[in-house]
Amino acid sequence: MLLERMNKLTWGVALLLSLWYAYIFFQVSRSKGEGSGLLFGFCVAGYPEAPDKETRCDNCPYINSHVAAFVVDVFLTAVTAYFWYKDPQKGGFKKDIVYLALGFIILIHGLLHWFLQQTTFDFLPIINCYRPDTSDIEKFGYIIFGTFSFLLSLIILGFGFGVKKWFTWVGSVIFTIAVVVLTEDTGGELILPGLFCIVHPLSCFTGLFTKEPLFNTKVATLFVICTAVGILELSYCKDILRPYGGHVWYDITLHLAVVSATPYITNQGKKKNHDD
Repeated sequence: MLLERMNKLTWGVALLLSLWYAYIFFQVSRSKGEGSGLLFGFCVAGYPEAPDKETRCDNCPYINSHVAAFVVDVFLTAVTAYFWYKDPQKGGFKKDIVYLALGFIILIHGLLHWFLQQTTFDFLPIINCYRPDTSDIEKFGYIIFGTFSFLLSLIILGFGFGVKKWFTWVGSVIFTIAVVVLTEDTGGELILPGLFCIVHPLSCFTGLFTKEPLFNTKVATLFVICTAVGILELSYCKDILRPYGGHVWYDITLHLAVVSATPYITNQGKKKNHDD
C-alpha cells in the first residue's frame, strides 16, 4: 500500500511539472522562440562552436547535441533489445509487442535528431539544426507530426488502459487533434518540441490512474527529472543547459524512463519487493 501511494504521489508531482512544462512551451511559442536560444525548438550544444541561427551546425557538424542524442538513443534501443533477449518470460506476443513499442519510441526519437542535423538529403528537407523559413515543410511536418502523435498516444494509453478499450482509440484521436490545433500557430520549428511537452501530461495522467507495472515508480521518478530538464531547456537554454550538453540530457532521462518500463526491469522490481 505504501509503495502504491509513493508511486501515485510521484506521478502526481510529474503531472504538475508536466503542466508547467506545457504552459512554458506556449509562452515560448507565442514569441516563436525569439530570445530563448532554441534552434528549431531544441537547445543545441556543439563543439568547437555552439550553433546559432546564422551558422546553424556548420561549425560543429560532427560534435553537437543532436548527434549525441542519436548515439544515446541507439545505445538505449540496444539496451531495450538486450533486456528482451535476457527476459526469461519473453516469447509471448503481448510482451514482445511491449518491447517493440518501447524500442520504437526510443529509436524514432534518435532518428529525428539524426535528421535534424543533416546537411545533405536527396529526398527530405534539410534542417542543419535550424531553418529560417519553414513554410515549404510545414505541410510535410504536420503529416508526420499528426501520425506520430496518434501512434505515441495509442502506445501510452494502450499500455495504461489496454489497446482494445474504446477509450484508448477515442482518446488518441482527441489527443492528436488537440495537439495539432494547439501547436498550429506556434511556427513550424516548434512542432516537434510541442509534441514532446504536450505528451508529458498524457503520460503522467496515465501513470496516475493505471495499475500497470510499466508505469512504476522508477519511471515516474525519471519523468519528474526529464520534465525538469525540459523546463530548463525552454527557460534557461543559453545560461544553464547548453554549456553542459544541451538537449541530450532530455533524451538520456526520458529514455531511461522508457527502458525502466520494460518488463525485464518491472519483473526485477517485483522480485525484489517479494524478497523484501
